[in-house]
Amino acid sequence: KGLTPHEIVSDEALNCPIILANTYHLALQPGTELLGELGGLHKFMGWDRPLLTDSGGFQMVSLLKLAEITEEGVTFENPFDNDE
Repeated sequence: KGLTPHEIVSDEALNCPIILANTYHLALQPGTELLGELGGLHKFMGWDRPLLTDSGGFQMVSLLKLAEITEEGVTFENPFDNDE
């Protein structure tokens, strides 16, 4: 189940000071271009507290069949449309 930023901060049992965002999944949907156009991840999510993003390293290993690894980094094939 997903929670809205309001649900996370308004529930005293949760009241998270920071949340984790998955870089790989954000790059797929909504995509880095759209996030940039909307003013970044904080504005996109409506989150005014700290954010932590992962490196995508787990996906590099777990989705090896979709990854091309070079000296410059990793490029993933989009599993939804076979694009990069």
